[in-house]
Amino acid sequence: MHQIKGLYVHIPFCDGKCFYCAFYSRPYESGLARRYLRALESELKLFPPLTPETIYFGGGTPSMLSRTELQDLCTIIKENVSTAALKEWTVECNPGSLTAEKLDVLARAGVNRISLGAQSFDDSALKWLGRRHSAADIYEAAQMIKAAGFDNFGTDLIACIPGFKPDDWRKTLDAAVALTPKHISVYALTREEGTRLANSVSQRQVKPLTDDEELKMLNIAAILLANEGYQRYEISNYAQPGFECLHNLSCWRGEEYIGLGPAAASHVGLKRWTNLPDLGKYLKAIEHGKKPPRALDILTEKLKKIEKIVFGLRMAEGISEATATICEKTLRGLCEQGLVLNTDGRWRLTERGMNLADYVGTELLIAENAE
Repeated sequence: MHQIKGLYVHIPFCDGKCFYCAFYSRPYESGLARRYLRALESELKLFPPLTPETIYFGGGTPSMLSRTELQDLCTIIKENVSTAALKEWTVECNPGSLTAEKLDVLARAGVNRISLGAQSFDDSALKWLGRRHSAADIYEAAQMIKAAGFDNFGTDLIACIPGFKPDDWRKTLDAAVALTPKHISVYALTREEGTRLANSVSQRQVKPLTDDEELKMLNIAAILLANEGYQRYEISNYAQPGFECLHNLSCWRGEEYIGLGPAAASHVGLKRWTNLPDLGKYLKAIEHGKKPPRALDILTEKLKKIEKIVFGLRMAEGISEATATICEKTLRGLCEQGLVLNTDGRWRLTERGMNLADYVGTELLIAENAE
């Protein structure tokens, strides 16, 4: 097996689906959680010994697990994974399910980064999104995170919520900055197929923002966060210098990782596979000594190089000319459109290109695969 840079562990439990959420999850049950932890350990043992540089617990909601379950999960990782090269261990937490006791377990295990799913500091917006916490819960969670000794914590925010004005958005940004997180992610609200939001839009119960309105909201964030010392190191991610999310950087750079649990993705060599998003089938397979059901893609060397360019351009650091060689003709065409530029031997998105990154990526994939 190639050198695996990252280990991702999917915790598929939550306390209910949010209005916009398309991630695989199911309601938390203690008995089911115990079975799941045993299955995770069995899946982990299917791989050769891993020495990752990053570990990431995502979901779902990892903080939905009980204190004892979180402790057992951390023990499973530490007993089966070498931490000799570990630089970053992140756990996603939601304000409503986080406790000081759970944070103590994580700190003692060696977790050194917390990602807090705030989404908004406006109680009306939180209710609209279907979140089950309040702004007060966010402040309380942030205080607990700091008291537990986590200097490196970030928070996620959702922009472009219909019915909420630019001033409302600025207040959420100001409130987030006031908590002094090291990292802030800003995601535009998207209509994912199968979500209640998508159904409401199709039935014209919700009118989404126009493209211009969305760009205005995202630009407000870019300017405000830059003025507060946060560097935009990837299209949707801002960090104080030195506090970029190493796990995500590794994925965007095309490095290899293993994912555990239903709906978790892995990338090794030219193989990319995703466990099917079905906890029942996952448990049944693992408990019968089989690999979890998964969808497998075999990449070509060319496609892997193109994908590395597409994802690499999402980052402020861009990609080297050497990496971009295979797509140079297409990049020059995009440069004429004002979407990319080449400076200091590296290709990067322009400000306009950042707003049209999906278009840039599609153009690269279509053009290079056509040749």
